[in-house]
Amino acid sequence: MKKLFTLCAILFAFTLSTYAQTTGGPDAFGYVWRDSNDPNGPTAGWIDLTTMPNAVDVSNLADDNTVGPFTIGFPFHYYWYDNTLFYIGSNGYLLFNNGQISHPFPNMPSPALPQNVIAPMATDLFFSNAISASCKYWTSPGNDTLVVSWINVPFWSPNAPGYSGDNSFQIILSAVDSSITFQYLVQQGASASTANFVSIGIENNSGNIGLQHSYNIYPPVNYAIKFYYPASTSFQVNDAATLYNDNPETGARFIAKDGSAYSMNTRVANSGNTALNPFNVTSQIRNSSNVVVATSTVQTMALTAGQTQDISHATTFNPTAAGTYTFTTTTQLGALDQTPSNNSKTMELRVVDTTANNILLSYDDGSSEGAGLSWNGGGGGVGIEVVPPFYPCNLNELRAYIVSNATSPGFYFLVFDDSGPNGGPGVLLDSQFVGNVAPPAGGAWYNAILPNQIPITSGSVYVAWMMGGADISIGQDQTAPFSNRTYEILGSTWAIYRYREIEDVMINAYVGSGTTSVEELDANGDMKVYPNPSTVVASVQYMFTRTAETKLEVFDLQGRLIQQHNLGSISAGKGSYNLSVDQLEKGIYVVRLSHGNDVYSDRLVVVK
Repeated sequence: MKKLFTLCAILFAFTLSTYAQTTGGPDAFGYVWRDSNDPNGPTAGWIDLTTMPNAVDVSNLADDNTVGPFTIGFPFHYYWYDNTLFYIGSNGYLLFNNGQISHPFPNMPSPALPQNVIAPMATDLFFSNAISASCKYWTSPGNDTLVVSWINVPFWSPNAPGYSGDNSFQIILSAVDSSITFQYLVQQGASASTANFVSIGIENNSGNIGLQHSYNIYPPVNYAIKFYYPASTSFQVNDAATLYNDNPETGARFIAKDGSAYSMNTRVANSGNTALNPFNVTSQIRNSSNVVVATSTVQTMALTAGQTQDISHATTFNPTAAGTYTFTTTTQLGALDQTPSNNSKTMELRVVDTTANNILLSYDDGSSEGAGLSWNGGGGGVGIEVVPPFYPCNLNELRAYIVSNATSPGFYFLVFDDSGPNGGPGVLLDSQFVGNVAPPAGGAWYNAILPNQIPITSGSVYVAWMMGGADISIGQDQTAPFSNRTYEILGSTWAIYRYREIEDVMINAYVGSGTTSVEELDANGDMKVYPNPSTVVASVQYMFTRTAETKLEVFDLQGRLIQQHNLGSISAGKGSYNLSVDQLEKGIYVVRLSHGNDVYSDRLVVVK
């Protein structure tokens, strides 16, 4: 889908071409490609996964997203290293590490993230439950072949019904000869974009070696391209890389001021194809004035090609002052390092004063440098992941920086827990509409106080900003450091934000101290649920001022009745009822106690 910063015209045009060239390469490593028009090339022979036993349907593909990881079934030798897991991109590519590729589609190789790409047809495709597009993968019984097929997938379109054309193509990875084959069965229509609209090729794990088959040219049908692994190679590369700091995404952290010391943990790797002698790795934490406040250098062990090492520095960072900090790790192989672009990783650290009643958790600096982010048609949004600095805490309030709202559609805040696949967005915990939005030139903040606080006892929550219609845009902080915890949302599907390495979206959260004990009941009539959150049994504690028939009901956030218990006549005074919640799914519920004409309610959080 096109990302819109200002109103732009989308023209329908495309380039059709036949391939006069039947072979290409080698790249620096030695890969060459030949197509089915070459006398020494492959023969096109579509593998129909729709009739293949044990083929796996790939779910949750949507507009501009990636799903996985999936198991290849064998170590696939690619360039000088092996891969056992892969991710599938809705836009017609396969990755060996997490990421997302959308328009504009890159030439290959490209130093831009993500890397480690195999792209049979990277272009602006569209998946939806309303169409018959599908994706399947299959590993052979002998565990020597993987086939991934995109079947009857249309292009995304800005015009109703939102898609056009038809494409069926596949990747074949072979363990027998480490080859990669692309096959094309159907190719009808064209992308809505007229530049950077399709890329076909492969690239390595640093993005500095690769082989482009074609660019901005659609493949013909009944056609195959095979990338051949070199029989021998003289290519050698010395490469020490920092893979991540703290967590696999190098995602930002909130740290409590005057809290526990922060440990500098990192993972480095020998990303080349030669053995490396021990080398130095330096980690530093700097404040917003670029002053070093913690530093440590350690030496790795000798690393074979592809080997990784986790490092935990003895030096720690004591967070005595609130503010923004950066945690940077750099490998120091020196002049021997032939790929310096992957030497460093920088992580954002936010030290916050947790003594405040309402604690602001923000990845941005409060200033929007972009022209405003919105999605064509007004049906999308963006989101952030928030890992609070302490547990338990309560999510109290949300805010977003709105740059423009030309037709006044307003926007929604949605809050999800982290029970989704791979710790992603899961159960919807709350939804708030913000309608009175009229930002001045340059933009303004708009807040939503949650009517019921959301307890966070572990992990994270995901906060989404969703457009209420067309012509509303949210602010973009394009000043480093960046959180790497931003997402784009098209329809109901979350995907890694395509520009998360160079900007943050301006969504903030406020949290306060949590509680695990029941409050004192009001003598004039009251009801509380304890413990909250609960896992197996929750005690519904009440104070009544008279005798009456009593009924207890449990509703989900959509208002559906989940449980009902008739408690009979209950006398005036204090009492309790043990409510079994072990059969409830993880999420937030409303517990309502009706005592005669009096009705009391409280929210119940169920955790597993």
